[in-house]
Amino acid sequence: MELVLGIIIIFVLMLCMGASIGFIASLALILVGVFIVFMAGFFVYATIIMATSKKAKGCYTRSEASDKGKIPYAVYLIDGNECKNMLPLEVMFQNKIYQTNKEVSLLFNKKRNRCFDTNAIICCILGIIVSCFLVFEIVVLLLGNLSL
Repeated sequence: MELVLGIIIIFVLMLCMGASIGFIASLALILVGVFIVFMAGFFVYATIIMATSKKAKGCYTRSEASDKGKIPYAVYLIDGNECKNMLPLEVMFQNKIYQTNKEVSLLFNKKRNRCFDTNAIICCILGIIVSCFLVFEIVVLLLGNLSL
């Protein structure tokens, strides 16, 4: 709620200072574009880690919150060692995706002690495709709005 109120206040202040609605919309589009570029960068980073990983078999043991926050991660047992999944746990379908008695194929990065389950692999691939498409669209929209 505070975020929405802050955005409204900034919008009103910019209008009072003489900024046009087109300028404010372009500025908002640039901010969204920067966010999407960072998102694409994360997915490229995760895919590079995934490409340097080796195939392994493992079993889901439990979910564990990250050290820095409340985001849960799946923890897998691979060759007697526990490792966290690279991407957060899918909470909505947790009972269907993560089953403790089932061995699954994983991509394991020994250097970082992280793994990629099927859900994380699909998210990385789709994340790269969608974020690259969105970066392209933002660039097209910005170039279309610029009047040189």
